Amino acid sequence: MSASLTIDQPAYFDRLAEVEAAHWWSLGMWRLASHWLSAALRGRRGLRALDVGCGTGLTARRLAQRPEIGQVVGLDPSPEALAHARRHRRLPLVRGSALELPFADGRFDVATCFDVLQHLPTRGDLRAASELRRVLRPGGLALIRANASGGDLADSGYRLDALTRMLRAADLAVLRASYANCLPALAQEVRGRLARSGRAHPSGGGLQIRMPRPWINRLMRGISEAEAALVGRLDARLPFGHSTMVLAQCRNENIPTNSGFPI
Repeated sequence: MSASLTIDQPAYFDRLAEVEAAHWWSLGMWRLASHWLSAALRGRRGLRALDVGCGTGLTARRLAQRPEIGQVVGLDPSPEALAHARRHRRLPLVRGSALELPFADGRFDVATCFDVLQHLPTRGDLRAASELRRVLRPGGLALIRANASGGDLADSGYRLDALTRMLRAADLAVLRASYANCLPALAQEVRGRLARSGRAHPSGGGLQIRMPRPWINRLMRGISEAEAALVGRLDARLPFGHSTMVLAQCRNENIPTNSGFPI
């Protein structure tokens, strides 16, 4: 197993940036996000976007490259993360918490929040979702990714139905929802159970992931991006996975209360 890095170590954000930029998992997750964003934002221009928990800034930079987005702001509570993000591109970066976003009501058209909710205190996820809704304009979109609850995972992940219920409780209308990273998750779950390792789900304990060998990375990227196309373009919903992904919308008078995917 690769050595685990914790957020207080200088190498943490260097490895995180490497993984986000080139690892098959990160590329597959962004491909799914891109499919959903392309369909939801088609024909729009000059939108304001917020990346909550921006970390090393890659998601913010990816958003800035999209033709629909005119301005991106990244937010993170870690000064080390923001310092790392500033190395690559000049984007507005703000130090702050997902629990109390330092922005006016209705400022943004799009908000992303990737792998943040599972790290918040009890009921902090509902508060963060409510904050996302507050800073979105009517009809604005929130794209949220969180750990999924796996067979060996106790408290740090979500069942998809529980996550969508929480978002609806924050008065967000769920448009699309699915598990993600299904086949690799299934393989890892089986391998973990056969080995009786007691922990098949890759979570907790710091940043444990490393770049795989190039041929493995290419193979797994192909699988991950094929799943992303299945979910993103064909509106399929995967039954299992290491992650959950939800696209939700800030309600307005034109959004029926029963809109979105059936969950």
